[in-house]
Amino acid sequence: MEYGLVVVWWVAYVVLGLFGLPVAARLCSSLPGRGAGFSLGLSFAVFGLVGFWVGHLALGWVAVIAGLAGLAVCAMASVRGGVEVDRRAAAEVLVVFTLVYLVVIAVRGVDPGITPDGEKFLDFGLVMSLYRAPTLPPEDMWFSGEAVIYYYGGHLLTSMLSRLLDVHPWYGFNLSMAGLYGALAAGVYELAGAVSVGRRLDRAKETLGGKRLSKPNTTRALAGVTAVFFAVGAANLATAVRLVVRRLPSGLREPAAGALASVHTQFAAEAILTPIASNYYFKSAGRIMADLYNPFPLFAIVRGDLRPYAVSTPFLVVVVGLCYAYYRTPETHRRRRQVLLFGAIPFVVGFIVIVNTWGLAVAGGVVWLTLTFAPARLRNLLPSRAAADLSPYVERATTGRASAALARLVGALVAAGVVGVLGIVAALPFVFGPLSSGPSTPVAAVAAGARSPLGSLLLIHGAFLAVFVAYYVAQVRERWQTPAAVAVLCWFVAVVVLVPAALAPLALFGVLLAAGWYFVATDRTGFEGVLVVAGLGLVLLAEVVYIKEGGGTRFNTVVKTYMPAWVLWASAVGVILPRLVRGRRRWSWSRRQVLAGALAGVLVVSTATFGGVAFTSHFANSPVEEPTLDGLAAAENNVPGQVAGIEWLDDRSGRPTIVSAASPYIYRWSAAPAASLTGLPTVIGVPHEIQYRGWTAYADRVRAVNTIYLGTDEQRVALLDQYGVEYVYVSPTERIRYGDVEPFDDLQGVRVAYQEDTVTVYAVNQSRLAT
Repeated sequence: MEYGLVVVWWVAYVVLGLFGLPVAARLCSSLPGRGAGFSLGLSFAVFGLVGFWVGHLALGWVAVIAGLAGLAVCAMASVRGGVEVDRRAAAEVLVVFTLVYLVVIAVRGVDPGITPDGEKFLDFGLVMSLYRAPTLPPEDMWFSGEAVIYYYGGHLLTSMLSRLLDVHPWYGFNLSMAGLYGALAAGVYELAGAVSVGRRLDRAKETLGGKRLSKPNTTRALAGVTAVFFAVGAANLATAVRLVVRRLPSGLREPAAGALASVHTQFAAEAILTPIASNYYFKSAGRIMADLYNPFPLFAIVRGDLRPYAVSTPFLVVVVGLCYAYYRTPETHRRRRQVLLFGAIPFVVGFIVIVNTWGLAVAGGVVWLTLTFAPARLRNLLPSRAAADLSPYVERATTGRASAALARLVGALVAAGVVGVLGIVAALPFVFGPLSSGPSTPVAAVAAGARSPLGSLLLIHGAFLAVFVAYYVAQVRERWQTPAAVAVLCWFVAVVVLVPAALAPLALFGVLLAAGWYFVATDRTGFEGVLVVAGLGLVLLAEVVYIKEGGGTRFNTVVKTYMPAWVLWASAVGVILPRLVRGRRRWSWSRRQVLAGALAGVLVVSTATFGGVAFTSHFANSPVEEPTLDGLAAAENNVPGQVAGIEWLDDRSGRPTIVSAASPYIYRWSAAPAASLTGLPTVIGVPHEIQYRGWTAYADRVRAVNTIYLGTDEQRVALLDQYGVEYVYVSPTERIRYGDVEPFDDLQGVRVAYQEDTVTVYAVNQSRLAT
């Protein structure tokens, strides 16, 4: 293990976080903890977005220095404006970050490989393309001569951090992953802790007349730790249910196994009844529904994902934290609210657009809900005179409760739209570049028969939904007593179970969404209710409409909604679950507290089961002899004869175009490893390019590459010249695909530049190229 690198990167993250600490404290001065846990996410956003803009002029060290300078300016401006940092809160989030950082390092250390599995070739290829690129946008490593058509903000951040710390991205890939998931944990801890303490403060003002709150630090820590567990330590219920089914009495075991197999596409009844093997197939927890993928952060950690939908989560949490700061800012502090809403939030949203464009809609939805339910009136965001002129019209138009609520919804939607536009402006070069260059993605309605099975949804979301149902029942019980609460619960279960299967998802999420909206609107729940409603809206949306990307299925829509919903819900559960167990009063272990405590225990054990099983298998089946963070380790195990050739290509400066075999596969080692592991652009890589550029463009290049390896000398020369090829890569992959490849050094201007093991690399001198 490269322990020195682990320490150096940790120190770098701490320093970046320290620069972000006064910025977070300035923006979140209305929050308990003053936003300490958002500091690293804010630092990443400033560092990355400034580097992105400067990178269109010059990338590399210029963009890195500009990013650091931008962060330093923000920190100094915050300090000069007067800021108070909560040191205790900062120390707490440092501990949380460090623990999660080290766990991810340990997980990656025993399986550090950058492999074709799980889109790692795509993600690392983007990192290397950015690391090599002189300016933005980077050249596509799988489609030479053309710019990348994909969101790359997280990859840009990884490449900038690798350059800053002078570490090859083969190592930086894993080290940045640990930092990003650590930042997610720190942000979730901060968010849940602040919301929990804030809610108790509000209740104390109502019931105790402003009397000092008892043990706020305990409240914060308990909520934060709970949220972190559910965010990065918990999983869905599939693994736990499988283990429970195996231990049922013999008469129940087979029917239960059949029922589980009917709602889990990765399980056959026979397999459920057999012991879990030591090489547990952990991916089964992410493939519960047919042809769909239900991700969650712990799954991404085990698999080693730097996927945009996972990398964007720390920045989503920062946006939510800033929204909560707005939510708690008094109406009289108009300037602070304006800075938050039209300055800080759009800035982070802009970076989210570059990291994961889907996140724009998610962040916009959270902003809309925040503005809808925040105590401060929207029109007070306007200058005093404009607000005074507008007030009479608003008063006349909102004489009734319904009209006032509708006006608030519309006003919040308009303001959220302005925030979204400002976020797009912050990412304008990306919007007019890669985003506008991609194919159109129409929105389609989900057919009734294509909706998710109820049983599958309960396996995926059941742990969270159990908490929310218990919370809402508790709210009903407080106002209308126990019989009403029991009646409401029975009615809800009956509706979900008895409606037609195609409507069950709509009933499940829709009823809870309506209830959650009511409780937030009537102030029976606080900002945690906003988080619950936001997550319910996302998962409900995936059952109603989808964006036709890739194969035209709702695969991407489910992925891009389930991951942020998980993070939002985990933050909410951090607030709700301890409150359910504790109740409103001192610990007395009443019947309600006993039931809530039992629920909490069952949920923790059941959602932790996947981690226990997956980690046991992960560490027991390490593909490396000694722990390491070298991402090239997997290539040494799977294509050992090519590693030296790949390293030789990686040593080439600039971005020389190569040609390698056109792979019909995406998730195999034949998927353009020379380009994917070095960032050097190849003429054509993998079939992903069909999604980005269309079948015709992809097929034309595949035919060209086939001709380069199999054609006549005249055809070879013409195509090498047409695509500006500087290196021809011949490895076992090319020989398997094309047979005995004719030597290229018979062509004038072509020579053998590298030959070792099973790899030959020919250098092409374009100025002397001829037959």
